[in-house]
Amino acid sequence: MYSEKDEKELIRRAQKGDNQAVCQLLAAYEGLIKNMSRRYSHTPTGRAIADDAQGILLLAFMEALRDFQPEGPVHFAAFLRSRLHSAIYQAFRTACRYNQRTAHPQTATEDEAGDWYDMIPGTAPSPEHQVTARDELTQICRQLSEAEKRLLSMSCLQGLTQSRIARLLHRSPGTISKQLQKLRAHLQAITGMATACPCT
Repeated sequence: MYSEKDEKELIRRAQKGDNQAVCQLLAAYEGLIKNMSRRYSHTPTGRAIADDAQGILLLAFMEALRDFQPEGPVHFAAFLRSRLHSAIYQAFRTACRYNQRTAHPQTATEDEAGDWYDMIPGTAPSPEHQVTARDELTQICRQLSEAEKRLLSMSCLQGLTQSRIARLLHRSPGTISKQLQKLRAHLQAITGMATACPCT
């Protein structure tokens, strides 16, 4: 793990589009991200969203990196943990509500349904790493095309709108929307958190 000063410098570099800095930060927090992906795995619904968890958390990581303010008083680790938990919890809630509606369509409505899953303990397991972060990141970089890396950086890291991306790349907004959908599907299909690193 980096010192607070070094970490903030990496974050500043990443926010300016330095993909290597993104990779270094992703490697540093890979354990946290993997643990968070298993946060609700002890429940049937948690296991049901397991395939999507990696992609959901990767996007949450990129958005946290984009939104974090290095000059502020909050540590990035705490900021990131909050964003990751919020993302995976929202996915869990959505899946629970979907299961409830499909299993009991004539019982309570979504607004009337009690959030019984709020009471589920949130203890996260600590899985051992099977390969090093460097090996995983190298594997990821080989699975994303240059166009995918550029699109991921522009959308999640730089926070550009689809219209802005379309203008910069001389594409229609509809084309960019379809490309983003394909990118999200590709990220979710890749096994292992590090396999979505946008580095070269």
